[in-house]
Amino acid sequence: MKRMQIIIGVLLLMTGIAACTKDKGNYDYTSLNELTIEPMKAVYQVEQDSMLAISLTISGKDGFREDEYEYLWYAWQPNFDDYIPDTLSYEKDLNVTMSIPIGEYTLRYVVTEKATGVFYSLETDLSVINSYSKGVVALSRIENGESDVTFINAVNTVSKHVYKEVNGVSAGQNPQGIYYLGGTDGTKNVLLIASEDKAITVEPMDFSDYSSLAHWFYIEPEGIVEGMGTDGWNEYLIMDGKAYGRVVYPAANPTGMYDPKVKGEYELAPFILYGEGAFFYDSQRRCFLFYAGYGDMIVPEALGTAFNAADMQMDMLYGTAFDADMRAVMEDDSGKRYMISGLEVNDYDRETWEDIIQINALRKLEMTQPGAAEATCFTISSKDPDFLYYAFGNKIMCVSMITGNVLAEYTMDQPIDYLEFDQANNPDRLYVAVSDGSGTTDSGSIYFLQMASDGSLTQIEGCEFRNVCGQVVDFEYKP
Repeated sequence: MKRMQIIIGVLLLMTGIAACTKDKGNYDYTSLNELTIEPMKAVYQVEQDSMLAISLTISGKDGFREDEYEYLWYAWQPNFDDYIPDTLSYEKDLNVTMSIPIGEYTLRYVVTEKATGVFYSLETDLSVINSYSKGVVALSRIENGESDVTFINAVNTVSKHVYKEVNGVSAGQNPQGIYYLGGTDGTKNVLLIASEDKAITVEPMDFSDYSSLAHWFYIEPEGIVEGMGTDGWNEYLIMDGKAYGRVVYPAANPTGMYDPKVKGEYELAPFILYGEGAFFYDSQRRCFLFYAGYGDMIVPEALGTAFNAADMQMDMLYGTAFDADMRAVMEDDSGKRYMISGLEVNDYDRETWEDIIQINALRKLEMTQPGAAEATCFTISSKDPDFLYYAFGNKIMCVSMITGNVLAEYTMDQPIDYLEFDQANNPDRLYVAVSDGSGTTDSGSIYFLQMASDGSLTQIEGCEFRNVCGQVVDFEYKP
């Protein structure tokens, strides 16, 4: 949790000085007896071996004389009981090279009055990263269909051609997607890079090869990885329309294997609508499916009149879910596109103990908005599941899935190859990739846009990364 702690030395009581402190949050000033110290930010992120500078304003009721106080900055890792704190500085302002190990820290600042020993302290979070620590990964296609990987870390350091630089070879031909597998305590976390000719897992912290995807299966699957989804307990891969699952929490084995493909006659669209359970879409029968982690996939009971979840008669172009809120973009045989909104139900009868698996149809709106018929990619933020964003040409449109109204429009400087919201760390951040369409090395650029509460977008300052990739096919946030 982000925090700001205010601590007053015990000598206040000994000297009979009465003080009242109140935590007003990270953006107000907090009175500390006779001193007022500007609060630190909620979190500081710094790359290892680079400078961290923090200058705080201190004022006093009767003035503030810097030489009458002593100062101490130090950091420790709260998850390590035997970790010895690192002393960073004895100066009023922090201005040091951060050579401590990569990790998550508590940063503490202590101001002590020399004459009385009264001290005041502030605490906040500190994240020390390297070039390959937390950030966003972009998988793109370059010359001759080769897969290329670009990484932008949390302080916006760009590493191009990461996989090839580390491993000396290409990540594959004709890239399909990049996924973060695991993600829970006790589970081995890896990045999966999927291309048409191979699927490989790599170490998240340095992008070095870990193993081929085949090593994660009891029975080696056939086909191309098309989609991945997890609820933090179970994790599924879709390969050539078939689902393969494994338990990731609690993990009996850090490198838990995927079970054989879920049996049944089905052909899944490459989307896992994880909300109230594992829902899928069968492109063969054109209906929704539910899987409980055992047995066969079942067709949910269809409720409501907006659409029939058991007989959609459409193909799924995009699908996602947030808690029970299912959202999708679908296309019928005539080429008409529709926005679909529904509620998933994964429950059981308290008397009979029978499963209750349903999809309640809320809305089905035809997409007649500008560019909807030619849109090449779609995305929805968990911040507001009723805002659908789609791209065509160099434009991004935001449409209400409740009314169908266009809420916002944003224009990029080049045609858009791909866009996706960050679903892990910054749900109102939209990653957008553009290029000149040539597919040549470094012909593409990446932008970070901020979503407002009304659906409008603005470019985030300092988050314009030109000529760092090819034609992007997928993004993944790596914690």
